[in-house]
Amino acid sequence: MGYVITKSPAKEVGWAPVYRQTTTIPDIPDKLLALHWHEEMFEIPQEAELLFSSDAVKNQGFVMNHRVVGLQFHFEPQDNDVREIVTNDASYIAGTIFKQTATDILKTPVPKENQEAMFQILNYISADK
Repeated sequence: MGYVITKSPAKEVGWAPVYRQTTTIPDIPDKLLALHWHEEMFEIPQEAELLFSSDAVKNQGFVMNHRVVGLQFHFEPQDNDVREIVTNDASYIAGTIFKQTATDILKTPVPKENQEAMFQILNYISADK
């Protein structure tokens, strides 16, 4: 697509809220607790609409042309996936602005709303337009 990915102003690793920025995709809550595991950020394509932001990084997700969604954070993991990520990449947690430890991340249950939001997004991009 030709857009730039750069280092973000803050390393986001752990659980933190993302905030819906548009009602283009219906039935997504205004605020969701998402798993972050990144220290980069992306430009929003010119023809896209900002979908999610966090407190530290504005561009957390976008929707484009009713068919493309880009997400910076993770809605998809289940509890066992989070355990695998933390087990295999625990050293990456150091330096996060969230000040969470591996134990903190593992103690946080995956919110059921995340799966529901992911299904809403998938329904939106797969629906006849």
